[in-house]
Amino acid sequence: MTQDLESLLDIARQAARLGAEKIREIYQQYLSGGNIGIREKAKDNPVTRADMAANQIITQRLKSVFPDHAVLTEEDADTWGKTGSEWVWMVDPLDGTSDFIKANGEFVTMVGLTHFGKPTVGVVVEPATGLELYACKGLGTYKSRLSGEGRPSRVKISETADPKHLRLAVSRSHRDPRVDEFIQLLKVQDVISSGSVGRKVALVISGEADIYVHPARGTKLWDTCAPEVIVSEAGGVLLSGMGEPIAYLRPSNDIENPYGLLVCPRHILDKVIWASKKAWGLI
Repeated sequence: MTQDLESLLDIARQAARLGAEKIREIYQQYLSGGNIGIREKAKDNPVTRADMAANQIITQRLKSVFPDHAVLTEEDADTWGKTGSEWVWMVDPLDGTSDFIKANGEFVTMVGLTHFGKPTVGVVVEPATGLELYACKGLGTYKSRLSGEGRPSRVKISETADPKHLRLAVSRSHRDPRVDEFIQLLKVQDVISSGSVGRKVALVISGEADIYVHPARGTKLWDTCAPEVIVSEAGGVLLSGMGEPIAYLRPSNDIENPYGLLVCPRHILDKVIWASKKAWGLI
């Protein structure tokens, strides 16, 4: 690897923070009655002025420092054929746009980086609260605040989840019927609904949930790249709904994760994979 991962992480954090700060600025205007320019990219897939403004800020920052790196971003379909490059930034400037529109605060900014298809750097920032999670391969996962209050602290996923009292994080806006089967199979006791992939990953890392599962199509590479590094470096696992690693080297424009994803601590991984496969009808 020819570039220092800590330097790459530093730029990723700068880019994500700049994007999140712009989103926060527009969000505050929205809460005060401002217009955020909502339009539909496709059915049930809205985009706002905040998505586009953050996307521009983040991609410009990354390209200015790393002109030879590819940038694959949700908001520019022309970039979706770039997964085969050595270094690929995978950006979701505003994950949870529906929740941004609902003004419930459940949305994040995500910046991830792959090297020859392996996630190596990840940053997730929650604009509404200023929470930041970040990691790079081999150096652990850390939590900080955009306000600068307190020192960054290392975080680890708890290995004390009680298999008899599991707490499950699920999508608030895109809940699939397979979730109910998953709940029955594992006899889940508590269900926590939230917006944004990155935010639900944060729930598992913080110990507020034991498992996050999205047993449906719909998530894309930019949804899982940054969270995968963060989960892995925190001691957990992020896999497809089949229990297999998510491939980031893809044919051109193949950006969907067809079997969704799951996140959990390692000590209950076998149970979670079994339930996920069962819910998908694979076993």
